[in-house]
Amino acid sequence: LDKVLNIFIRVNSGGTTLSYSDLLLSFATAQWEKHDAREEINQFVDEINDIGNGFRLSKDLVLKACLVLCDFSDISFKVDNFNKTNMLIIEDRWEEITSAIRTAVQLIASFGFSMENLTSNNVVIPIAYYLHSIGAPAQYVTSTHTARDRALVKKWLVATLLKRVFSFAPDGVLRPIREILQTHHEEFPLGMIAQRFRSGNRNLVFSEDEIDDMLFTKYGQGDLMILLSLLYPWADLKNNFHIDHIYPKSLFTQKKLHAFGVPEEYIDKYLERVNYIGNLQLLEGIPNIEKKNKPFAQWLTETYQDKDALSDYRQRQLIPDIPPTMDNFLE
Repeated sequence: LDKVLNIFIRVNSGGTTLSYSDLLLSFATAQWEKHDAREEINQFVDEINDIGNGFRLSKDLVLKACLVLCDFSDISFKVDNFNKTNMLIIEDRWEEITSAIRTAVQLIASFGFSMENLTSNNVVIPIAYYLHSIGAPAQYVTSTHTARDRALVKKWLVATLLKRVFSFAPDGVLRPIREILQTHHEEFPLGMIAQRFRSGNRNLVFSEDEIDDMLFTKYGQGDLMILLSLLYPWADLKNNFHIDHIYPKSLFTQKKLHAFGVPEEYIDKYLERVNYIGNLQLLEGIPNIEKKNKPFAQWLTETYQDKDALSDYRQRQLIPDIPPTMDNFLE
């Protein structure tokens, strides 16, 4: 059947585009007894993609999650695993499967992630499996009782995305994580997962060199918001936060830097570093719009006239206590 589907996809490439998952849905629709599988799954994908600021989750991801959450031994994405027996099990558990996936996406959205910065959709599956194993509590995303557990999930999520753990052979990650989650329900077992992958190329521990490399993350790169969420744990990224250049980028031309009195030998360094994470901060939408292209020193003086408020801003945004003039930019 797998060969037949792949041949059909190639032969049909000149007509209406059909994906492998579209054809799998045809099998599912024929085998489900109480629901229309295609309609159910397509509606559910639309629903979860509308959570928070939006996601790009696919039918493939939902079908894969079904294999994992139903504890099938083989979770490969192939026709044999969507046989009559398995499809009836998935149909029977459809409500609990969708509840766990929905809560997982809501949780990820609450961390400030969306289609803009979720660099691997596969991270949804282990989180959904964990939530499914603990009964997908209705208030998990907001309850104070689950705050510590949510912090552990977020730490795993961030480390996994930064390390690009799912960048190849995702089944090699999903199976061992599922084995751990099957027997650990007290809290999210971050330590055990990290230990399991410690010696391989999916290691979640960061070396000094890797941390140094992160300091040169640039404006516009996919990992930027992930790193800023670590630097600003106080920021509720569900709200409208913008990535702001602390020293406005528009001021960084050779002519303008000369006018600010920047020595010639430093011009290239200024131009090179203006887009690095050291010159970036998270600001809520309205303050960022008000800041516009004002020199940092001018904006700081106008915005934080109270000494305590200025001190609080410096602490929250990790701004050193030095005069915020252009000649102190590199420091």
